[in-house]
Amino acid sequence: MLRALLRSALALLSATTLAAQAAPRSSAPPLNAPDPLHEPGQNVAVSLLTMGNGTEVWEMFGHTAIWIHDNVTGRDTVFNWGVFDSHQPHFIPHFLQGLMLYQMGGQTLADLLYQYQYFNRSVVSQELDLSPAQKDSLLHLIQINARPENLQYRYDYFVDNCSTRPRDLLDLVLGGQLKAHSSQVTNASYRSETLRLMQGDKPLVVGVDIGLGEPADRKITMWQEMFLPRRLHDVVGTLQMRDSMGTTRPLVRGERVLFKSTRGPEAESPPNLALWLTAIGLVLALIFAWLGVRAASGSRGARIGAAIVMSLWCVVAGVLGLLLTLLWTITDHVFAHRNENLLLFNPWWLVLAVSIAITMWSGRAGRSTRMFALGLAGLSVLALLAHLVMLSSQVNLAVVGLALPPALAIAWATTRQRARTLFKAKRTPSAAQPRAASR
Repeated sequence: MLRALLRSALALLSATTLAAQAAPRSSAPPLNAPDPLHEPGQNVAVSLLTMGNGTEVWEMFGHTAIWIHDNVTGRDTVFNWGVFDSHQPHFIPHFLQGLMLYQMGGQTLADLLYQYQYFNRSVVSQELDLSPAQKDSLLHLIQINARPENLQYRYDYFVDNCSTRPRDLLDLVLGGQLKAHSSQVTNASYRSETLRLMQGDKPLVVGVDIGLGEPADRKITMWQEMFLPRRLHDVVGTLQMRDSMGTTRPLVRGERVLFKSTRGPEAESPPNLALWLTAIGLVLALIFAWLGVRAASGSRGARIGAAIVMSLWCVVAGVLGLLLTLLWTITDHVFAHRNENLLLFNPWWLVLAVSIAITMWSGRAGRSTRMFALGLAGLSVLALLAHLVMLSSQVNLAVVGLALPPALAIAWATTRQRARTLFKAKRTPSAAQPRAASR
């Protein structure tokens, strides 16, 4: 469990983990090359490419690109905004702080199809029915984006990624019609969409659920939902453009599947974590309570077992709390800020890990152990009460179900250990008490 939860929590520090949209590394073609960017708009076809989900963490959200086909020379160039360089200066510190720099890249359509066929990920093309002037505008914007001073951008997995960049370019070309068409508020949030697509990896989805804070739970619009490539595909496919004469026509002229993977469809709803996380929490609580009873009865094996098991859980809770604290205080992972899970997992659990190991191993209750355990259990109860009195807007009841029962069981076990110590003290004759005279 420790290894799985640590893997999940550490994944939260990765800018590419939640986005999962980085394309195979490629480089943008030189601006002076005879590519479709330098053709008049009337001579090119523009298509939006949507790549399906993959198996690896960085593939779970899909990918988006813009395909420019030169109708004169037959040349194809695909531009995407999911390229990053692991050799860039200060890569690791920026990676951990959420200051990742991504950039635009280009490749041929043949190379792209080869890569996605190899990884068994679908590729869907939507040819856009843009006017020559709109195509000219789009080509010009991509050229500006390809300039050395504009090539890189500060990546954000929810608000500025490989899907939002093409979305924003298309909206500029369409005079804001795409954003106006997608202003409705949905029932989704950044958390629900993230968990929906990551649910195939249970330890990872639990870690991400713990690491996301209250900002990730606000309802998002269709426009914001297009941080996901498939959502961008769906909205573009329904948009009816209006020209200067008031005539409307579909934005998408035609759709083709360039490669169909053998994978099943992506999940349509997020997983229900509450039931099985609460079940895990209750099982842990029962184990801790049973060990606490056995340890209080004087069983040496139970004392050793309780010391190891309870201390291990405290280490897990403390390490998670340390990571949550760092995410909130020293990183720019905005959607991990204001995280109420710090009431459930915080660095003070690391102190209790040492204290409770000594208490359970020795069989003697320490006042500091009891106070720490009761205090941490009280914080966990507070996390639940915040929901009961409707003060909390964070969707974390599943995490409460995981963390609260073990916290209460550990607090109960230390209290019981204290009661046993007091009972033994009362039964032990004082050294100052006079002995009865022998006869």
